[in-house]
Amino acid sequence: MNLMTRLSAMAALVLAVPANAQTPERIETAAFSMVNQWGDATDALLSDANGVTRISLNSAAASLNAATSAYLDGNFYGGLFEFSVHDGYRVTGFSFSGSFEGLLHVPPNPDGTPGNGLAYNSGNVEFSAGSRPYGILYGEHSMRVDMLDGAMPFDMSIGQLSLTTDFNLSMQGLILVSAYPTVTPENPSGIDAFASLRVVNPVFTIYTMAVPEPDHYAMLLAGLALVGVLRRRQKNIGHFAKLTE
Repeated sequence: MNLMTRLSAMAALVLAVPANAQTPERIETAAFSMVNQWGDATDALLSDANGVTRISLNSAAASLNAATSAYLDGNFYGGLFEFSVHDGYRVTGFSFSGSFEGLLHVPPNPDGTPGNGLAYNSGNVEFSAGSRPYGILYGEHSMRVDMLDGAMPFDMSIGQLSLTTDFNLSMQGLILVSAYPTVTPENPSGIDAFASLRVVNPVFTIYTMAVPEPDHYAMLLAGLALVGVLRRRQKNIGHFAKLTE
């Protein structure tokens, strides 16, 4: 997806907040605040220490989950997360991590040979970051899985940043599953197949660092200057002592 398309999609999320969405809840830390403008469940602060903040995306986990034993099912999630950076801090990077978990089962024929049923799943998640107001795209990632019978972890990172102004993180996901029965002469109505797929433990990790205030810089420079003066004075005293020996 190109830059203009991505930025337009992020802007569209702001305008497309569904009428039944919850009132946005704010997560506050020392370095920033975050509001999910489009979510049906409350996201949660997992940890916040040493410049690393982890936020559980409960709304995404609740939506990106589907299972069926009869034909087609699926779910979609779109989240726009507005970040406001607090004075005295900068954001140096962020990541979106989690895991796809899928299960596929097609009943075999009575003789043990593969049945003629079908079990299918497919999932896709996209993660991007941009400035607010829109205009600068900091990065984007996506991951897709198909026919997953097991687990597939993912970790999408955007780093080497120095953000002191507001920005948005955007995450979209789509889950599709389908299942059709195995039909045999003994079971003409079919034996149900099963397909499921979900995103487990989706988490934002935000990396921050404190920015020294101007008076801190002044104190540091003054301290360095004082150390330099003392060292020169000690050197001069030592030199004078040698001359008078």
